[in-house]
Amino acid sequence: MRKIVERGYDEGDYEGHYRLGRVLNERETRLFNRLLENVLQGGKILDLGSGTGIPYDSYLVERGYDVTGVDISGKHVEMASKNVPDARFMKVDFTDYDIGIESYDAIISMYSIFHVPREEHVALLKRIHRGLKLGGRVLVTLGTADMEMDVAEFVGSTMAWSSYTLEQNIRIFEEAGFQLIAIEEENEEENEHHLWLLGEKTL
Repeated sequence: MRKIVERGYDEGDYEGHYRLGRVLNERETRLFNRLLENVLQGGKILDLGSGTGIPYDSYLVERGYDVTGVDISGKHVEMASKNVPDARFMKVDFTDYDIGIESYDAIISMYSIFHVPREEHVALLKRIHRGLKLGGRVLVTLGTADMEMDVAEFVGSTMAWSSYTLEQNIRIFEEAGFQLIAIEEENEEENEHHLWLLGEKTL
């Protein structure tokens, strides 16, 4: 699955379809502002599956945050480094990245977690929880379909997805230790249904 995803983003035109010159929409702005309520300027933020760095990492850097992005696509890491030169980007499978313990003030993962096998999602969310400082927040987008793995044409190449249902995703998010702050569903296109979850690491 990882090889399909890496090749799909390296060969496809994701930025041309979704990210070229794009700014945060109303939902994204609202949720990012809530994500950042507890983060002082200069705070460390990790982006798992950072893509081309636009619009999320550029938004964070412009507001004075210290951003690190990791992505499996070498093409996207190169583009992100040019798009957001004041952030750090590295090519790595984010499930292999050493998040550490209480290392970050906030962590985001936008449209990325459903590109790894769903049986790994629980462990990944727990690692994110460990990597956040107390009071730190996480914002993720997840799928909503009961899908072990689906492969289809996407922005000029082949892509793979894996996800749980909306209800299962909320359950594993809370079981990972997060206090749930916000839940929003996104239905921008007929075949695009995403779940946005914002949570906080509390005592």
